[in-house]
Amino acid sequence: MGVIKLSGLVINEMKKGEADKVLTLFTLEEGKAYVYSKGARKLSSRFFSGSALFDYSDFVVYSGRDFYSSTQIDKITAYGELGLDYEKLCCANLFLELVDKTTFVGEPNPPVLKLLLSALTALLKGLSDSFCVYQAFLFKYLQICGYEPLILNCAYCGCGLDAKGDVYYCISGAICKTCSSNDVTAVKVNDTALYAIEYILSSEISEAFSYKIDERSRAYLKRASDISLANFDVILKGRKFVDEIYDN
Repeated sequence: MGVIKLSGLVINEMKKGEADKVLTLFTLEEGKAYVYSKGARKLSSRFFSGSALFDYSDFVVYSGRDFYSSTQIDKITAYGELGLDYEKLCCANLFLELVDKTTFVGEPNPPVLKLLLSALTALLKGLSDSFCVYQAFLFKYLQICGYEPLILNCAYCGCGLDAKGDVYYCISGAICKTCSSNDVTAVKVNDTALYAIEYILSSEISEAFSYKIDERSRAYLKRASDISLANFDVILKGRKFVDEIYDN
């Protein structure tokens, strides 16, 4: 027990009582953490600023036997303006939901926090097309979590893939035409989509969003990311809103 400091992004919030909140943070120091913030829903509260969804803040918290309680919150960066753009908001919500549902309390993972902040910044500042940011986040998150797809060789037989030939994609990555006949989930993709995935995976987080892709290849890239998301085996409520935007 005692007072500790955390730097974290609010990835979820739950109302408690008449004016309180339970915040889900993804922090630099401890990974996911739950913080009880008394009175944070009141405009007059000293905890109101910095405790909203998409706020990245410094938190001073009291560590009880099985919970944290905020004693000070200092906002560093707010990404709330993402709510002014429906497409960006849907993407950002899915990022937070995915991290919330696939991480555990007390497991620090600084690259995940860096990816979250970089993706939100890219969306907010329009550093890249929202679709490209969405795809880059998904593939980079897969990589960080240990689900990096194989791209240069067939994920099943290991043969080299001919970019000019028929290439398919499954949950483990790219596969050749012969192996695709043994996987009912495999979908055909094109070479541009594979090049985009390769770029994302080989880039540093800060550079992973700096690419462009033509309209036809976007559909192939999304097919690949949709299949790859099955690695996490979670139901994402926000996915249907993103699908409505990008599947049309």
